[in-house]
Amino acid sequence: MYAVMKFIHVFGVVLFVGNIITAALWKTRADRSGDLATVAFAQRTVAAADRVFTVPGIVLILLGGYAMAFRRPFPLRGLHWLEWGQGLFYLSALIWLFVMVPAQRRLVALSEAGRLTGSLDPEFARVSRRWAMWGGIATLLPLIVLYMMITKP
Repeated sequence: MYAVMKFIHVFGVVLFVGNIITAALWKTRADRSGDLATVAFAQRTVAAADRVFTVPGIVLILLGGYAMAFRRPFPLRGLHWLEWGQGLFYLSALIWLFVMVPAQRRLVALSEAGRLTGSLDPEFARVSRRWAMWGGIATLLPLIVLYMMITKP
């Protein structure tokens, strides 16, 4: 049973980390193309990929991780890597929920409007920079957690 829980947890990590990294690549390449249809398509795809991969990844990470933790025969207190890992994971989730998702919604709307009108509103660049900055932080935090999960410092 422990192996199944670990598989669920690691599979969630793969979905989650894989999507947050590839989303940045999709968006960056699309924005650099300058093609408004491509930009709009990429924005919709990044938002859809979060629903299809990031959210299920988070659920699997939590289900598998907490299932394994509750099977431990000894207390979890004092496992600093686990405490820090959870804190960083939840911080990343808060950034995603309160900054990234609203920014993505705005970017989808702005890119669709740009596709229809033939030019992007200057707000697109501002929101895109905010998305990239906070997205970088929200991506770095789970990578630190992944390192701690593996090395258990």
